Amino acid sequence: MWKYIIIGAVVGSVVGWATGFSITAGFVLGAIAGAISYSINTRRNFDGHSEKISKNKEQTLQLREELLDIKKERVQTGEVKIHKEVVEEQKTFTVPIKREEMVIEAGNEEELRIPLKEEEVEIIKHPVQVNEVSVTKRQIEEVKKIKETLKKETAHIDVSGEADVIKKPPSEKQE
Repeated sequence: MWKYIIIGAVVGSVVGWATGFSITAGFVLGAIAGAISYSINTRRNFDGHSEKISKNKEQTLQLREELLDIKKERVQTGEVKIHKEVVEEQKTFTVPIKREEMVIEAGNEEELRIPLKEEEVEIIKHPVQVNEVSVTKRQIEEVKKIKETLKKETAHIDVSGEADVIKKPPSEKQE
């Protein structure tokens, strides 16, 4: 209580001096204001506490525990690009060809004309499918175990002296 009165008196003196009133009048009025604020404050605390006890004759302690909310979100973890690439490769092929040779033997005739022929190699390239690559995406479902520590409040009773304590299970609450 004295703390409230002294603080009130000091604040009242400063306010009296700052406003031009007498410091003594501010001192007295501040002390009175401090005493009034102390009595209001203590009555409020005392009345509120006694009301809880007198109405219920029972006090409660709220116990809390943490719950876990699990959310799933789809995020991109990678990307796959598939493209064709042309690779050039030098190859050597062996192709047998036939050609004709002229064989002249001395004989009676004057002029002989024999056409000579040979095979020529013609190269024609055309694409042929040799393989097929199939690209698909599939969904795989698996179970992931997540370990998380959750807090939970529990009530502990500390008894000192000779106090009788009767523990009731939660199902036997009085109404």
